Amino acid sequence: MAVVIRNIAFLIQDSETVTTGCDLLVEGSRIAQIGAHLQVAPEAVQIDATGCAVIPGLINAHTHLYQNFLKGISPDVSLVPWCNRVLFPTVGAVREAFAGGTHRPAYLWTAAAGIEMIHAGVTCCLNMDVTSDAAIAAWHDLGFRGIMLYTLTNRWVPAELRSAEAELRRKALEFVHAWHSPQGLTQVFLAPSTPFLCNDELLQWVRDQAEALDLGIQIHVAEIAGEVADSLEAWGMTPVERLHRLGILAPRTSAVHCVHLNAHDIDLLAQDGVQVVHCPKSNMKLADGAAPIAGLTARGIPVSLGTDGCASNDLLDMWEEMRAALLLARLVTGEADAMTCQAVFRMATESAAQAARIDAGRIEPSKLADLAVVELKGAHLRPFHADHPVESLVLCGKASDVRDTIINGEVVMRDRCLTRLDEEQVLQEAEAVEGRLYARRPAFHLQAET
Repeated sequence: MAVVIRNIAFLIQDSETVTTGCDLLVEGSRIAQIGAHLQVAPEAVQIDATGCAVIPGLINAHTHLYQNFLKGISPDVSLVPWCNRVLFPTVGAVREAFAGGTHRPAYLWTAAAGIEMIHAGVTCCLNMDVTSDAAIAAWHDLGFRGIMLYTLTNRWVPAELRSAEAELRRKALEFVHAWHSPQGLTQVFLAPSTPFLCNDELLQWVRDQAEALDLGIQIHVAEIAGEVADSLEAWGMTPVERLHRLGILAPRTSAVHCVHLNAHDIDLLAQDGVQVVHCPKSNMKLADGAAPIAGLTARGIPVSLGTDGCASNDLLDMWEEMRAALLLARLVTGEADAMTCQAVFRMATESAAQAARIDAGRIEPSKLADLAVVELKGAHLRPFHADHPVESLVLCGKASDVRDTIINGEVVMRDRCLTRLDEEQVLQEAEAVEGRLYARRPAFHLQAET
């Protein structure tokens, strides 16, 4: 069914292009027309955007949705002890539940996360770890665009949490064939979690399968200084250099974090056409450091934004992530012009769409109709400066300002109410199930292999 958005005060087509006082027509899954007083069929869904901005749907380019059950509780520790004390026991409890025949927790953490993101105008996410058909079902029920990053490891992670490698590879390909639908709402990427979790053979297998099946790849890279030091000791090269040698770095690849890079690493990322995903709030919470984002963008390396998981961020709020990226870049460089509002808005939209391999991130005819309608009447947004709309949204906008969300041409949230799910029922069940899982975590004293 067609959808027409009327009387748009500010149509933020991209980070540099703003149209005022117009209508927008969606037909099917695509944007059909932009103009004044558009003529549409009587049965078209009508949305009045008087006093509102319409923006491309925000895209969360990296997260771990299973961590949605770990909001607000993680201890004040750095990455490795955080994995041992927070993540591995949680995954152990989840695997026990799966072994008992229920994948309902995966449905619930995915649905709860999707509810949070849709309310914030996020229309797509890239989700790593704890793969389950139930998560795909939750996305389908929400009408959410999701990319499942099928995680692959054969080193360091506790043996209890790893499958036999032949089985891991077989299941990954089965999942791809079952759920990878580039023309629909769901894609599957291969995700060798991080270089030190994979031997060379597994990384080469990922490279070959991604090329043969035309899949994206996502991998954590150089998140902490110790990772780089260990890589130099074990392989005689940095993580970026090792991935380059193995042919993993390519335009299909998004490298997450990239906090600890040297000049040669940056040269290789630029040379290979890799995309970088910046997770500023997570990097700050775990004291990982600050990625050299200004330097990366100056080299023409596309950078997108992700929240990372809720255990290392607590929220799936891309509005906060834009501001964090903006302010952190200025702080670490000591230069007030090191990062602009337009640049971080592009990271959350157009660049993130590139990382997601979807035809979205800009508002123009023929693009996917992934959109958010943002009310501008809150006191924190007023006065709204008509000559600086992108700056006003990035510096002052909040997730709660989003009134309507459209994904793939369907209105999945109208007047702040989801159209497909009873969100309160889902959230109540999620709280009950999370409580039981959390209570089981102390039974799993799992440590990374040394």
